[in-house]
Amino acid sequence: MKKLTVKVKNEDGTITRKEIPIKNRLNYRIADYLNQSYLNKYHLPIHHCDPDVYPDFIALSSEKGKFSITAATAVGFYQYDSSFDKMEGLYNAIYYGNKRKLEYYKKYYKGLKFVIGPDYSIFDDIWQYENTSRLFKIRIIMLWFVIEIGAIVIPNAIYVSKDKLPIYLSGFEECTVMCFSTKSHIRRGYKRRRVKETVKYVVDNFPLKTILVYSVCGKDENSLKLFQYAIDNGVKVEIIQNTRRQFNVSQLESRGC
Repeated sequence: MKKLTVKVKNEDGTITRKEIPIKNRLNYRIADYLNQSYLNKYHLPIHHCDPDVYPDFIALSSEKGKFSITAATAVGFYQYDSSFDKMEGLYNAIYYGNKRKLEYYKKYYKGLKFVIGPDYSIFDDIWQYENTSRLFKIRIIMLWFVIEIGAIVIPNAIYVSKDKLPIYLSGFEECTVMCFSTKSHIRRGYKRRRVKETVKYVVDNFPLKTILVYSVCGKDENSLKLFQYAIDNGVKVEIIQNTRRQFNVSQLESRGC
């Protein structure tokens, strides 16, 4: 972005030029983060993620008390969008340069080793512009966690129509690990098909070593069926422990299932 200046008359009568904070005036503070990343042909940041170790527990962003439940806990955003993308949420704090809220979030997430990219909801039956804007928010927040917190940010898979996968997952071509969310049983056939199509796409196009799975299902075999293509192609699939999964497993065990 070009710098703009304006003439200013000093007290001694001399004229100098003063720079206009154009990024602030135009609400374009996200440029500070985008300028620290290489962008791909879709103008999305190119993300690198090739860790030597992986998280062993996923705490939800709202579960502050569980951020250090293990030495390798990751924070994920597997909740309704309104819980993390509210008016005073992280993205708006970045976008509007809200110093007070940004300082709050730096303290809130301080010391995190792992973060899973935000799980913004994407839909088939809403305007494409809205989906694209949510995709962009994901990438800005990922950059913020890398630059401001120093966390290892693991990309989160987005399940969209097969023809849109090259766009929505672009920028992750150098990542060796991705996270998938199955949450509970995926009962609808078309949703299971989309997960499997996404698994096949990332396995075929990325140098994946590991897929991490956020699942709250009490029986792991129900989730693992969705990742058979990855398993057959030598990719390690790990279901990561989380609060809801712990509860569901304990309930099954108490019933002798």
